[in-house]
Amino acid sequence: HLQCISWLITMRALVVVAIFLVGVVMSQRGPGGRRFPGGPAGFLPRRPPPGLKAFRCADNTRPDCECASPPCGPENPPACTCADGSEPGIKPPCADGSFPLCPGACADGTDAVLTANPLVSPPCNGQGRPNLRLCACADGTELGPFKRRG
Repeated sequence: HLQCISWLITMRALVVVAIFLVGVVMSQRGPGGRRFPGGPAGFLPRRPPPGLKAFRCADNTRPDCECASPPCGPENPPACTCADGSEPGIKPPCADGSFPLCPGACADGTDAVLTANPLVSPPCNGQGRPNLRLCACADGTELGPFKRRG
């Protein structure tokens, strides 16, 4: 009889711990949708939506990004904020601090316009991804890992 009571107490403790862990996991999601923090690691490892890995704040930390209603996408970009108050974005790859010129890099043959925030300003006006092999820096900076077609 004593063994049965001990077993019930152990099971009750396990249930309480499980409920606590579920609460912690759910609180990591944040209000209104899934969170993709760039600051301190949360309880579970998370991966940001495609395109956000390169986003950085002025202090070189990752921004905290959240989709109001997952999944994130071109029609539903995440809202990103930086703890330091800066505007998150992608660092220009050209040595002079500019973005490459991409003539004819969009699927329809138009020029792709690369910016610090491709989620807000898609390079090909939302018509797919540009062919980055057609891009080149005006200052001659070598872009990689792809090579520019001559």
